[in-house]
Amino acid sequence: MTMIAASRTAEADRIVAAAMTLVGQVGLGGLTMRDLALSVGKSTTVIVNLFGAKAQLIEAIAQAAFEQDEAYHDAFFTSASKLALGRDGLLALIARYLRERSLASACFVRVWEELLVIPDPGPPLQSLMLEWETMRRHAWTAFLGRVQGLADFGETVSTCLILEQFYVGALGGRADYEMIAAEGLGGLVDRAFGRGDEPATATESYVDQLVIPQAPGDGLEAESMKLRLLDVAADQILSGGLAVVTNRSVSSEVGTSTSTIAYHWSDMRRFLIDAIWHAVFREMPGYLDYRHPLGAGPPDLLRWSELMAQTLAVDAAQGRGFYVKYARLIAQVCLEARRDPSFQELAMILRGPEGGGTYVNRAELWPARFDLTRRAATRFALWIKGAALVAAATGQAANSAQLQVAATTLVAQRA
Repeated sequence: MTMIAASRTAEADRIVAAAMTLVGQVGLGGLTMRDLALSVGKSTTVIVNLFGAKAQLIEAIAQAAFEQDEAYHDAFFTSASKLALGRDGLLALIARYLRERSLASACFVRVWEELLVIPDPGPPLQSLMLEWETMRRHAWTAFLGRVQGLADFGETVSTCLILEQFYVGALGGRADYEMIAAEGLGGLVDRAFGRGDEPATATESYVDQLVIPQAPGDGLEAESMKLRLLDVAADQILSGGLAVVTNRSVSSEVGTSTSTIAYHWSDMRRFLIDAIWHAVFREMPGYLDYRHPLGAGPPDLLRWSELMAQTLAVDAAQGRGFYVKYARLIAQVCLEARRDPSFQELAMILRGPEGGGTYVNRAELWPARFDLTRRAATRFALWIKGAALVAAATGQAANSAQLQVAATTLVAQRA
């Protein structure tokens, strides 16, 4: 290697490191060549000459973050490899894993989270994300494989922790979140070790006090201005993420003045939150809507898995599945809550009763052979939304057979 090439490699590495730090602060959408150039004391021309367009810079950031995360997993599991693994040890290890990865200094994790919700990842990023998730699953599987019977649980744990990682980043340090999360993670570990579920005391008390959000579009006339504003904002959120929604972007598409939103909502944040809930309730398929039971009775396992598979569809042209849309919404809310604490309450409402709609509607939604306790509903909800995020990022969704395996892994069957 020539000195010029070596110098360019070192300079490129420094720019990528600075870019990862910026991504942790402002996200991939907020990363600009100008801000990056200022942070490293270079011109944007230098960055463009090294990486080309922003898309190539993001690919370089993603590759560096993947390599750092791979090294992190190797070091993390090596540090715990000398001790025997029991129920309490695994629970403590999972909690530490999530806590370490929520640190602001873990920039490689922030990149991974951003890539999981990027609107349209191209083939290079999809390929890398598939490699990334394979690495995570293999790391957990190899570690849990030290205990007889736990190897098959590695992939399940890895997938469940994807969404919980977003919640930790948004809510870590809150006593109410940590009590509820401990119940969910405790139930996950108990299931891995073949133990029955304890009552979800903290979760149930939270739900008892929770005022369930109403669908913002309920009661609005089909052509009303308020519903049109909500529909456009929901469409923009689902296609481009929270960051693309502005007063001007919505008003312009509806064909009204920018003062119209202020007429109907007290502030833009309140409008954005209503648009998020509108997207959730509008997109929810009837068979998942706990508010309006269909009265069809429980499906058999095959029918259940076919219905769930529809929620993981990733083809944007034909319409993404509900859980793909919902999981991405949750992740985006959590990312926003990291930067704007005013979104923490919304994130907590999403996490507190996680799996609650499925639990309430379990007699109609789940096969009768499964004993869907509150903790079981929570861990399956975390799993399927984690699987949905992976599906969107990689273009590969779980099929009906894989969903059946997940159900029997995470939920006990009745005697």
